[in-house]
Amino acid sequence: MGEDRKESRSLASSTANKRLGSFRAEAFCFYIFISQHFQAASLATIESSIVSTSSEQLPAQPAPRPWPLAPEPEPVFGMFIVLLTFVTAVLASLFCLLISMSIARHLPSFRLLRPIDLAMNPRVVLPAQLAGYVMVLAALWFFFVHYFHLGFLNALSWRWPARWHAFLIGGVLLAIVVQVVSHFLPTPPEMPIDKMLQTPLDAWMMTIFGAIIAPFVEEVFFRGLFFPALTRYIGVFLSMIVTSVFFGLIHAGQLAGAWIEVSVIVIVGTVLTLVRWRFRSLASSTLVHIGYNASLFGALFVQTRGFTSFPIH
Repeated sequence: MGEDRKESRSLASSTANKRLGSFRAEAFCFYIFISQHFQAASLATIESSIVSTSSEQLPAQPAPRPWPLAPEPEPVFGMFIVLLTFVTAVLASLFCLLISMSIARHLPSFRLLRPIDLAMNPRVVLPAQLAGYVMVLAALWFFFVHYFHLGFLNALSWRWPARWHAFLIGGVLLAIVVQVVSHFLPTPPEMPIDKMLQTPLDAWMMTIFGAIIAPFVEEVFFRGLFFPALTRYIGVFLSMIVTSVFFGLIHAGQLAGAWIEVSVIVIVGTVLTLVRWRFRSLASSTLVHIGYNASLFGALFVQTRGFTSFPIH
């Protein structure tokens, strides 16, 4: 009898141990299942919050604005910052130009040139303009980062488009249309910009500067700063007109004040401003501007047989 009781107790004990082990195993599996699902849900929540936060700050590819002209979102900067930037850019460019001319007068190849000729020489002017642009853009970057706590390009609604090549092609097509129309318009026989294209080196420097550097800087100044700040006061439609007129006026000196040519530049500026507003992207208008300028210099390259036939006729 005693042995039977011991046997039954050992069987009960082993059964209880098995049940306890099974319960522990099931509890452990349940813990793993819950922790995995909780971890997945947490990651999904974190990812969704990151996506929503970044999209609220600056959507990478926002939908085009509806027609008619919808209001432009109010920028973080005002017209005072814009005007200060323009004045600083002019003063910085003049300062750098004076330094560049002073250096050039001590070089053998520029020693006999008049000051007016030095001021029209790309090898003297373009490095000075580039230095002035770098100074102003660096100051803007520092100001936006440390005062507004925003990235410089984010504050200007840069937003690189997914189909960036389409905007480049659009710029090429715009240049073709402008060239065809300009062929039937009266133009002066010679313009000041023609004097800057006398040698292959001058032409290559003008091409690089005009096809890459100038479009970026002009878009930052006119459609990155001036246009959105101006919409605070006069709305989108009038801001487009005023921005485009000022854009044409800064090119008037290169075109000898020919009002027909300046009017064409004003129309081109209107197209660029419309692209900037329509796609909410400064990068889009910059790409169109690059395509437009590059096409003009490409046509000049063909006309001068690879920048080897000067002066231009």
